[in-house]
Amino acid sequence: MSLLLALALLATQPAEPAPYSAIGAGPLWQAAIHPDAMTFETHGRDRVSVDTPARQDNANGFVYRTDQLVIAVTHGACTDALTRRVYADRVTVQNGGTIYQGCGGAARGWNRPEPYGAAGGEPFWGLEIADGRLYFGVNDEVVIVPAPNPVASRDRRTRRYTAPGISVVLRRENCELEDERVYADAVTIRAGHWTVEGCGGRVIREAPEG
Repeated sequence: MSLLLALALLATQPAEPAPYSAIGAGPLWQAAIHPDAMTFETHGRDRVSVDTPARQDNANGFVYRTDQLVIAVTHGACTDALTRRVYADRVTVQNGGTIYQGCGGAARGWNRPEPYGAAGGEPFWGLEIADGRLYFGVNDEVVIVPAPNPVASRDRRTRRYTAPGISVVLRRENCELEDERVYADAVTIRAGHWTVEGCGGRVIREAPEG
């Protein structure tokens, strides 16, 4: 994952239109369709990224098709198996010989909570906690697990998320990333052979102009 992509998780204003997003469970996976790239991520496999092909519309939805990755969207209510949240579309992803089923598009019935994002460099990595999932990506490696309930310290300044194969610690202290923005939290993640540090949460101070 590039630092620019990781920082995009934290930006208060997106640099480009929001991508079309899809998620699934069994196994947990997520996909996104950007104007220039189409991505697919699932635990235990390298991140897949291909140039976005021309959209093929049909009577019930649309398809983006490449040799490596196919994302097919069918309009119609879909219930996420993990969170039971209802989304606007049913989504099928084919990567190689494996087919994944899930949901995508707008959430219906209740507002989506704001995702928590964090990022860091050397190596470049990104964290997102959203849609009942905890996502960690570093280089092309991906961890996606059901988001555990956080355990807070007595003074509420530290929160810890612990799930099989990953531990995330959020400490309430001003933290500056390479983009010179200052964020509310310092973040430490341990996952497999990785131990990384960075910043996350809300922006305390924007980057200086110029």
